[in-house]
Amino acid sequence: MNHAIMGREKHPPRCASGRALALAFSLPLAGAAFAQETGTQHATWLDTITVTGTRTETSVMNNPASVSVIDREQIERQAPESIAELVRDVPGVEVVDASAPGMKRLRIRGESSHRVTILVDGQEITDHSDYGTPILVDPANVERIDVIRGPASVLYGAKAIGGVVNIITKRGAPRPIQLETGGSYYSGTRGWQGWAAVSGTVGDFDYRLSGSADRHHDREVPNGRYTQDGRLDGSSYRDSDVALHLGYTFGQNRNHYLALKAEQHILSTDSWTDPDYLQDPIRDFRIELPKRDLRKVGLYYDAKDLSPVVRKIHVDAYRQTVDRLFENRVEVQPTSFMNVKNTATSDDRNLNYGGTAQIDLALHPDHYTIAGVQYLMDDLDTSKNSITTTYRTIPSPTTTVKVSPTQTRASIQTASVFAQDEWSFARDFKLTAGLRYYHVRSTLDETTSAALADQDDGTTNRLVKSLGLTWSGLRHTTLRALYSEGYTMPTLAQMYTDTTAGSSNLTRANPGLKPETSQNYELGARYQNAGVVLDAAVFYTQAKDYIGTAPCASAGTCPAGYAASDRTYVNADRADTHGVELAAEYTLPGTGFTPYVSGAWMQRELKYAAYSTRNSGVPAFSGRAGVRYDTALYGADVWADLFVRAATPIKETTLDGTAFTTERLPGWGTLNLAFGGTHGKDRKVQVGVQFNNILDKEYRSSLNTLPGTGRSVEVTLRTTF
Repeated sequence: MNHAIMGREKHPPRCASGRALALAFSLPLAGAAFAQETGTQHATWLDTITVTGTRTETSVMNNPASVSVIDREQIERQAPESIAELVRDVPGVEVVDASAPGMKRLRIRGESSHRVTILVDGQEITDHSDYGTPILVDPANVERIDVIRGPASVLYGAKAIGGVVNIITKRGAPRPIQLETGGSYYSGTRGWQGWAAVSGTVGDFDYRLSGSADRHHDREVPNGRYTQDGRLDGSSYRDSDVALHLGYTFGQNRNHYLALKAEQHILSTDSWTDPDYLQDPIRDFRIELPKRDLRKVGLYYDAKDLSPVVRKIHVDAYRQTVDRLFENRVEVQPTSFMNVKNTATSDDRNLNYGGTAQIDLALHPDHYTIAGVQYLMDDLDTSKNSITTTYRTIPSPTTTVKVSPTQTRASIQTASVFAQDEWSFARDFKLTAGLRYYHVRSTLDETTSAALADQDDGTTNRLVKSLGLTWSGLRHTTLRALYSEGYTMPTLAQMYTDTTAGSSNLTRANPGLKPETSQNYELGARYQNAGVVLDAAVFYTQAKDYIGTAPCASAGTCPAGYAASDRTYVNADRADTHGVELAAEYTLPGTGFTPYVSGAWMQRELKYAAYSTRNSGVPAFSGRAGVRYDTALYGADVWADLFVRAATPIKETTLDGTAFTTERLPGWGTLNLAFGGTHGKDRKVQVGVQFNNILDKEYRSSLNTLPGTGRSVEVTLRTTF
């Protein structure tokens, strides 16, 4: 059920800036814990009520899943250029932007970002590319963010092998009219971000209208491996966002709520090319993303306390379009007398719509049961062009080959039913069991590919399961165990579109791909007492049928008409991942100081048809550690946070033909300082300053991420009146 619409937060979380996500130097475990001492009242996010993880109102403390919460106070203390930056420090989470700085995505527990489900107000946002769904929501319009680490396909759909991120947007203010405005400055990109909103509640109606825009120039990084002039070419971007919320509360007991939410997000981004990639025979490689426009409209209905048996009903429906323009240029020099240039473009429209209906039932004093249905339709309409020009000095002049434009339209329809029961079967024990049955139909509606022209519709059926157990028999402590399954369908691009992007070879579609699946096992513990907060877990995940590419000559699955030298998508790869995650903090009695530490230790083994490797591009350790200070000074709430982000070295081994290649990144650590404060009734004025990478260290957190910004400062100011 949608937590954002009904606003069921029973214990408002109050969290200090720098929410404890840090490097676990000795005993890494899972979760994030944040605390703030304010007078005689002490609260942590472990008390926060969330529906993420169970689809029922459950505190983080008693949640069987690995759940982290970033609340409104934490969001407002930062100057985040994107939603992804807000969850960067959650243990097991990695921000990736590949070559496009304005298209930040998330990896969770080492899983690729296309295996992570992104929800906005509980509604899934899909992308149907090999790269995964970028998170493009205005941070100033976000109330809170819930993150599930680990498979969650029983409750949240057929992409959640890595995890789920649920972004909950703001509703109307409690007053009839409230104005908000703010802005941020980023010296590391000579960039800025500005936003404004008007919101309020009049009688039974509430509303909010907001808008934002930002512009970032090329990133400034230390001189070294990636640049000699301190500037990262091709790392600029700009975007804008407009959002509307309208809500209406009705019913004799005011227990019904109807809402409409609409959003438009427009993005244009450059791209950066790793100079290490430009090795023989590659002379140039560029990607341009001049357009990614998102438009979404969603409707929501929530009711609660309808009877002693029917506790809640939730229904939602939405429609979204994403228009994308992509261009890839590759130049290779296979011999000293020949240059080959290839330009590939893709003009796409991704339409998706669907909805969810869920009912919560109290059929027995010891049971709380939910049941629901969900439907999602994804439609991809894409036009691709490719031009290859060969320049020769001998024996003949330039030749140009234009591949006939290809047109493809395909869709995936996913219908599913799900149920979950929470059973309090003994004192302090709760067993949570869930099932979801998927029926997936894929259809090729239009294609110019002769090899796929007679392709039949495909159907897939799958039952996925989860089982969680919590025990709160020890004071201030909850122990938990969880088994969960993940399930990710192939993308429409993988099944039905050919591409030359990123390669001089043609990568062919494969409509016979199977879903990727995973099984996850984890144990965890949470503790909270006398200023000590601890959230920890150990996990092990087995995943199979990963989708990769292989030459048609060896794949054995290419339809007639494909050349042996072409590549195609195949289900061939597996991965075993295990790790420990931790977040801990301690508020020193009688002071405003809170030391904290959290992060993850992880090992991931990739298993391919020809070899296996633990050099999977995932650092063994990563996280954040620091000390936070909160106090009241001259009527203002003042805070400061001194912290270190760090990670160990990375290796990634791949097989190219018969040769193994290992790419390496050194370990890194950055020293950072943030401080700020709020003043006035209802925190009318808020100021935050953050000094990043104070020692100006060159670093790159992963091979899927741009080099980090050098020494820089971020300043943000928010006002409400």
